[in-house]
Amino acid sequence: MRNRSAHLALTALVAGVIALATAAPRAADVEVHGDVPERVDDLVALPNEAQEIARDLYKIEGQGAIFLINTPDGSVVIDTGIDNASSVRQKAIIDEIAAKPVRKIILTHFHPDHIGGLPLWEAERAAGAEVVAHQRLEYMARIQAEAMSFFLRRYDEIYPDLVDETATAVPSYLRLVPDRRVYPGHDHAFELGGVEFQVIATRNGGEGEDGLLVWLPQRRALFVGDLFGPLYPMFPNLYTVRGEKYRDPLDYIDALDRVLELDPLILAPTHPRFLTDHDYIRASVTRMRDAVQYMWDETIAGMNAGKTVWQLMEEIELPPELQLSQGHGKLSWSVRGAWELVTGWYHYDSVANLYHVPPDAVHGDVVELAGGPDRIAERARVHLEADRPLHALRLLDLARGRETPPVLEARAAALELLLERAAALNNYSEIGLLRSDLRRTREALGPGDE
Repeated sequence: MRNRSAHLALTALVAGVIALATAAPRAADVEVHGDVPERVDDLVALPNEAQEIARDLYKIEGQGAIFLINTPDGSVVIDTGIDNASSVRQKAIIDEIAAKPVRKIILTHFHPDHIGGLPLWEAERAAGAEVVAHQRLEYMARIQAEAMSFFLRRYDEIYPDLVDETATAVPSYLRLVPDRRVYPGHDHAFELGGVEFQVIATRNGGEGEDGLLVWLPQRRALFVGDLFGPLYPMFPNLYTVRGEKYRDPLDYIDALDRVLELDPLILAPTHPRFLTDHDYIRASVTRMRDAVQYMWDETIAGMNAGKTVWQLMEEIELPPELQLSQGHGKLSWSVRGAWELVTGWYHYDSVANLYHVPPDAVHGDVVELAGGPDRIAERARVHLEADRPLHALRLLDLARGRETPPVLEARAAALELLLERAAALNNYSEIGLLRSDLRRTREALGPGDE
C-alpha cells in the first residue's frame, strides 16, 4: 500500500512539474530587445491624457504619470505628477473620471515627478484622503531639502531647462509627513469597495530606497513607480551621477524577485508604458534581474582577483543574452557604485587620499614642470591623434584654471569625440554632462574661436 501511495505521489509530482514547465514559456524563449526607442528626453513631451489600462484602472499620462483605481466606494490615486502645469492638467482629468471620494493617495517615492503635484490635493486630504508612503521617503526627501542648493547646481548641469539653480525655498512636498508609513517586510493591506490592495515597501529600487509597489491581487495588476527607472526594460540606475545615495544591487535583485513571485498579468511602471503581455513581463523582469546579478558577480570576482575599479569599469560588459538599454542607468557606473558600496571611498591606491589635500592641489606644479599649459595641450593632441580622448581629457584637467586657447581647443576636440561615442548608448546623464562641459569650453574660447 505504501508503494502504491509513493507511486501516486511521484506521478502527481511529475505531472505538476510538467504543468509548470508548459504553463509559461521560459524567459529565454521570449524576445526581449537589448534597447528601447524611448529616451528620458521624451518624457517631457508626453501629452496629458487618460489611458484605460483595464476596467477601472487608468494611467493619466504626463511627465510623471498618475494612476487611478476606481472602486464602488471611492478611488485610490498613485503618485501626483510633477511640480508644474503638467500635474495641474492631470488633476483636472482625474477630477472628471475618478470615483469620488479619493480615499488614498499612495506615493511610490520622493522624486519631484512623483510627489511634486501633491499640493494640488489639499482639498482631498482635508476631506480624509490618507497619504501613504514608504518609511524612508521622509529620510530621502530630507537629504534633498537640506542639501538643495548643492543638488540644484548639479541638476543644472544635466537638466538646464527643468531647474532653477537660484531657487531657495524648499518645496512643501519635501517636508511631507505621510499619514501612514509602510515598512519593508510589513506590507500594508486594505480593501476598498471590494477591491483588495497590498502596498509593498522595497529596500531598494531603481530610483532609491523609498520605493513602494501597489499590488491588486484580484486583478494581478502591479504598479511599480520607478522600480525599473524611466525606461523599460533598462539596466537600472544603481548609481546616478546627478548625486544620490548608492542603490544596493542585492536589494534590487530581491525586489525583482518579489515582482516575479507576484507574477503580474498587468505591469504599470510610471514611465513610459504599461504592459499586459504576461510572458514578456516575466522575460523582461528576469533579464533585468539576471543582468544586475551578472554585474554584481563579475565585480566581486574582479575585486577578489585584485583588479582595480578602473579595470572593472572598462572590462565588465553584459553578455548578448542580457543586453539592456543603458539610456539612463549605465553599467560601468553601477560597477563602480557596487565597488564603493562594498568598500567605501578609500581604494588603497595612495595614502595621500586619506587626507584633505586634493589631487588638483599640485596640478599647477605638474603644468609648470611640463613647460606650461600649451605643452599639456600638445601632449593631449598626441592622445587625440591616437584615438584616446579620455587620456587627453585627463591631461587637460591638469590645466584647469590655467587654460590657454590650445588647451581649450584640445578639450573641445576631446569632448566632441566622447560625445560621438556616447551616442551608441545615448545615456541621458552622460550626454548632458559632456554637452555642459563642451558648452563651457566653447564659451571660454569665445566667438570665432570654436
